[in-house]
Amino acid sequence: MAVETLKRERVTGAASTAATVGVDYVRAADFAAKFGLKPEPSPDGKKLTLKSPWTEIALEAGSREIAHNGLRIFLGDGVRQQGGHFLISKLDIDKVLVPLLLPGYGLGTQATGAASYGSPPNLKTIVIDPGHGGRDPGKVNAKLGVNEKTMTLDTAQRLARLLEARGYKVLLTRLGDSSLDTDKNTDLRARAHFARAAAADLFISLHYNAVDGSPATLARVRGAEVYTLTPQHQHSSGDPERQDKNGAAVALPGNAYDHWNMIIGHEVHRALVKTVAVADRGLKRARFAVLREVTCPAILVEAGFLSNDEEAHKIMSPEYRQQLAEAIASGVVMYDAALEAVRRRAQH
Repeated sequence: MAVETLKRERVTGAASTAATVGVDYVRAADFAAKFGLKPEPSPDGKKLTLKSPWTEIALEAGSREIAHNGLRIFLGDGVRQQGGHFLISKLDIDKVLVPLLLPGYGLGTQATGAASYGSPPNLKTIVIDPGHGGRDPGKVNAKLGVNEKTMTLDTAQRLARLLEARGYKVLLTRLGDSSLDTDKNTDLRARAHFARAAAADLFISLHYNAVDGSPATLARVRGAEVYTLTPQHQHSSGDPERQDKNGAAVALPGNAYDHWNMIIGHEVHRALVKTVAVADRGLKRARFAVLREVTCPAILVEAGFLSNDEEAHKIMSPEYRQQLAEAIASGVVMYDAALEAVRRRAQH
């Protein structure tokens, strides 16, 4: 696939206008041809769908959001149009699209020098991190008398039982209403270090979200979102104006697992949306402290909004939290199946 570097362009997105410097792009048509996808432009020419019998990827010029088989996914760089061609950043192809289409592909090298499948990580020990705890309640809906730390611990315990029943070794970063350190920043880093000390093969941090705003905003904002660590040289989903240039320049320990992060993130995201029918807020990227220093694939799940009274009532229900736990467990099982499929391909 030919790579084009856009030295400087004006990027107009839904939220902002910013300058992009030195981003390598690939023509979407070239990418599609390599992976057996057929490009189908919209009548107005502003959108492009890449299709196969089993895959549909919807792109829109100027947007970082794509739809993969109907699920919202946020890229690191916006899709561009230039000279009549749709362009996707090479990093987004490598870090998002290839893991989704062909897990494990491109991580190994054949004797001829061509790309091949790499060896996947193991999946035996899973660390679940119930967000917050102790003096830190996390998000709170005072009217309903519910806080995040209580809901995350219960959800984590439910998820642990489900995963243990499937044969995984499961550890929780906290077993009760406590924190790992009284200093919040140290506490967050300690959770990642807990996973490292346990030689975890997967780290799952569980959270519930909230927003401030008018009653209309609180009633409107709902749903689940799943985060993976932002790759080096890219900007997080919450940084549309590309301000965190220092953060983007650094390779973090967790970035060694970018490929596998995308796969586990996608499987859990898909399971939540498809089986629990939560509003889809997307598979996103962030440099959260608990994701930066882990030495295994890792995700952070925001399973709903406590600031939305209707959704908070659901979260307060043990039956609903069980549904969420079962969806996350299903995503883990599907991720494990993907690892096994890569393992078989790598042997041939």
